[in-house]
Parts: sequence; structure tokens; C-alpha cells
Amino acid sequence: MADEVVRASQLLGRRVYDSGGRPLGKVTDLITRLDEQEREQVVAVLVTPGRRGRLLGYERTSQRGPWLLAWLAAVLHRGTREVPWSQVRWTR
Repeated sequence: MADEVVRASQLLGRRVYDSGGRPLGKVTDLITRLDEQEREQVVAVLVTPGRRGRLLGYERTSQRGPWLLAWLAAVLHRGTREVPWSQVRWTR
């Protein structure tokens, strides 16, 4: 998927691997930045090793809300991390 156009829906929920073929988890979100032509470019993916589900923004440390939701999101999505796009492998 190096330079081809893909939709976010094609990436969300897909299993990804590191360069050694070890599973990292499933993609739960895409992280983008504007390039020099003001186009959105995917620079990283948010990967969770556990079950896929809505993070409700609680993966961001600035997110505030009911403590119970924050605690539940932390428990369900522990191990969630940002993986740079250049390090994502889609197959073993």
C-alpha cells in the first residue's frame, strides 16, 4: 500500500506487524499531517493489541470526561500505541 490511494475504512481494523513479522495489533485510528501541498498524509497509525473499539478520544492525555469512562477506556485499550507509517507492515 506504499503509494496507492486507499480509504480509511480499508485500514481500520486491519492487523499490522512489525518488520520482524510479529503482530502489533489492529489499527484503530489514523494520524495525519498536512504536507507541503496542504494535503493530508497518513504519518502513523494508532494500534491496539486487544479488542477493537471506539477509544472516545481517551487515548489522548488531554481528553477530559467522566472518570469511569476514562478508566474503562484505559483498561480496554491498554497497550495502544502510535506506530509510524514507515514501520507498519500489513503481512508477515
